[in-house]
Amino acid sequence: MRNKYLSFSNNVQATPFQSTEEAWFWYCLCEQQEHTHQSHDKQHLVRPCETSDIFIAVRKLLRIGTLRPSHIKVLSKYGFGQVPPHPHFGDSLKICHLWEEALSFLDVLLKKKGIVTA
Repeated sequence: MRNKYLSFSNNVQATPFQSTEEAWFWYCLCEQQEHTHQSHDKQHLVRPCETSDIFIAVRKLLRIGTLRPSHIKVLSKYGFGQVPPHPHFGDSLKICHLWEEALSFLDVLLKKKGIVTA
């Protein structure tokens, strides 16, 4: 069975993300640019998913209780800011832990779907 997440466009193989953090930043950037009607991917890379695939994964984790609203708040704030939290820049250890924890939960789903390199 063909993996729908590793699709081809113009005979070019999709390039999976190297990390879940990279996928999350891409998702947030695409969402911001969609609202401002800018072009998504300046590198012209074919990605193995749509932004909706990442949104659906987050919603699933939220629905089953793996992600909590506090995770979503941190993911949103730092994702749309395009910079991860770090204690050196004044972010609390709790915020950093929520960021890492949320990404690790999301990592499992995104790797399973081939969106992030295993």
